[in-house]
Amino acid sequence: MSSAPLPINDLRKDILEAVHSANRLIIRSPTGSGKSTQVPQMLLDNQVTKGRILILQPRRLAARMLATRVAHERSTELGQEIGFQTRFESAISEKTRASFITEGILTRMLLSDPDLQGVSTIIFDEFHERSLTSDVGLSLAFDLQAKRRPDLRIIIMSATVDIAPLKTYLDPVKVITSEGRLFPIDIRYSSSPQSTPVWDQAARAVAGLISEGKDGDILVFMPGVYEIRRTVEVIDSIIRGEPVSVFPLYGDLPAARQNQVMDATGRRKIIVATNIAETSLTIPGIRHVVDSGLARISRFDSARGFNTLFTESISRDSADQRAGRAGREAPGVCIRLWSNSRQAGLPDRTTPEILRVDLTETILSIRQIGYESVEHFPWFEAPSQNAVDQANVTLSLLGAFDSYRACTPLAEEMSRFPMHPRLARLLIEAGKRHCVHLATFTAAVLSERSALAGKPDYPEEAYQQEISSDFYGLYCLLKKIEASGFDQSLCTRYAVNASAAKNILRTQALFVEHCRKAGMRIHDDKNAPVKLGRCILLAYPDHLAVRRDKGTLICRLREGRRGVLNDKSITRNAQFLVATDIRELKDARQEIKTSLSLSTEVKEEWLHEYFETQWSVESSCEWNAATRSVEDRTRTWCLGVVISETSQSNVTNEASSLLAETIIEKKLALPLWDQSVEDFIKRVQWVGKQLPDQKLPSFTDEERQLIIHELCDGENRFDKVSVKPVLPFVQNLLDYQQQQLIDTMAPQSIALPSGRRMRIVYDPEGEPRARARIQELFGMQVTPKVAGGRVSVLIEVLAPNNRPVQITHDLSNFWAVHYPELKKSLSRRYPRHEWR
Repeated sequence: MSSAPLPINDLRKDILEAVHSANRLIIRSPTGSGKSTQVPQMLLDNQVTKGRILILQPRRLAARMLATRVAHERSTELGQEIGFQTRFESAISEKTRASFITEGILTRMLLSDPDLQGVSTIIFDEFHERSLTSDVGLSLAFDLQAKRRPDLRIIIMSATVDIAPLKTYLDPVKVITSEGRLFPIDIRYSSSPQSTPVWDQAARAVAGLISEGKDGDILVFMPGVYEIRRTVEVIDSIIRGEPVSVFPLYGDLPAARQNQVMDATGRRKIIVATNIAETSLTIPGIRHVVDSGLARISRFDSARGFNTLFTESISRDSADQRAGRAGREAPGVCIRLWSNSRQAGLPDRTTPEILRVDLTETILSIRQIGYESVEHFPWFEAPSQNAVDQANVTLSLLGAFDSYRACTPLAEEMSRFPMHPRLARLLIEAGKRHCVHLATFTAAVLSERSALAGKPDYPEEAYQQEISSDFYGLYCLLKKIEASGFDQSLCTRYAVNASAAKNILRTQALFVEHCRKAGMRIHDDKNAPVKLGRCILLAYPDHLAVRRDKGTLICRLREGRRGVLNDKSITRNAQFLVATDIRELKDARQEIKTSLSLSTEVKEEWLHEYFETQWSVESSCEWNAATRSVEDRTRTWCLGVVISETSQSNVTNEASSLLAETIIEKKLALPLWDQSVEDFIKRVQWVGKQLPDQKLPSFTDEERQLIIHELCDGENRFDKVSVKPVLPFVQNLLDYQQQQLIDTMAPQSIALPSGRRMRIVYDPEGEPRARARIQELFGMQVTPKVAGGRVSVLIEVLAPNNRPVQITHDLSNFWAVHYPELKKSLSRRYPRHEWR
């Protein structure tokens, strides 16, 4: 075993005593302390376990590199005592005693061997990442240990894991913690403007560390491959001439290039990585960290069945993990490209995957392992019921569940394929239709990163099929690239990422082998592209999309939702299609849009053939905002998507009622509901206050809405209602005697001696008012009254310029007392007017 002075070795005695005395152990020790490489060796060297040790890793890179490191430390060849296994690679033999495996492998092992015969210990490394597969793996191992394998040991390791919920779940469990031997880390915060691209900020931070004379390698964290490439470009441009080597590091990078980051170069290394470098693997020589504070976070909206992929701020525990990569070998610096105040607002921990990703594959695996009820599965942390329900709906659509949610024979067949149930169904159907080769390529495209680095130029052959398909276009393109030996100039011309293309073809070869083992015929019929379209429809029935019209790329989706087809798609002229990738993304303006890509055209007759029970027709009365009218619409649905719709403009009671409700809800202005209407309403309300025993309408909101309903009777168009006089409909709320009473008690106006009429304004909560110029009031000695002579009108006396000079209830007093003085001043100002 390695004699390197790693901090975890200080816990050697405690760890061995714990595994001797208990079958559950939690080890919390800082980043870079040696947990991943040394704990498995402690168990091997002390013969604590007699069976194989499984060390679960969250990433393929970590599984392979850690196995390589441990094998080197033990002076053995990889695949002998120490091995590893991922979905694509395996270096394991009968002699293998410790296997570094990616987390999903454990579930596959349990499907084929529910008791895990020959396995003595399962180590869940970097458990704080809380991937879905590690959560489910822990629950399965815990249940197996409790029911049939009490000898099975479970060890959980992490630098930042929250111990409390694990202790509650695993009780009784031993816990060992260590503070490690971390050198001091100078954590700095940045105050760069948010408008500055993160790669520019990172490059300046790197240049600053170099100019300060800080020794040691630098690790830069970026959220994705695009940001990594931009960062590498900028670093290369601003530190030109410095003795440094700049390396990218991400999961899809070829293994040989990934390995370069571990090798000594004789020059300072600057490694720009995704969060793949956050955990598991300690890169030697790292002294300093530049952290963008960002990560790509995938989520699944179970309510809508959509995937989202947004760049989000990391949590505090992730920031601590990243900072911990500095200061392992000497004092270091961690530059965080965010402010100290923003640090305080970060969430404590990243949301576990079980609360944010698609559960379809997990639910099927749980059922196939033998759990009859997902609700009674021993979850470490239970998912939301919405997510479980969505997974059940998907599995039912795929044919894995019957109407009682019991597993069908197809469910067992699908579970034999180590992939998402959709892809399993795709390959099963392809086997029946003799298009396996093209289907495995499609499944590989759906499993791997896109091979396109820009707008593709598909070969002409891609457009000459009976149905259009992005997958067939990609197939033709990548076969052309492969035939050229992945010639770089050809890749550039056709906007193909050679590394991603090779990964797709490698994954296809893996899927072909699975199909061959299942007894399928691998060679395709000549009309395979059409047959593939049928297979994709059966694998993604809930991703059916129907073009809204030929003038746009907008498509109708399930449950009335909409999405926009990628403008690069070969299917852009198809009416019916299946978009295998439906994703919410943020555009350059940070606006969220639903994007449809990786699409295949399907035929309407296929929908009748495979989903006859999913068809329905419904008619409804609906508001059309464009025509501002109510229409009778008939929609034909299949798989929850509107296949076609027609509309008719019919006047019915339902249409009139909906028109009125729309006017009320949207507060559409009726031009002829004018001041004269409101004046009449106020007159009625005022008389109602004076004579409450008359039971006059008070014009509440309900009564006003009744008027609108009366206006809309016999109509279905707003333009017809908007030209109707409203006052007669308001007056119709009163009978003839009540209308006469209003005219008597609250007249609209009164005659002036000049011959004009003076309008009276009524306030339901106040007194009636009127206004007139002095000259128009000459000869009116007594204040006019309403309400049968019981209420005086408050008169505003106006000067010739229409400004009030007096407000009075007593005109006779005004003429006697106030008018003489007003006459003197006003007659001088307005000599041309009559003054009596």
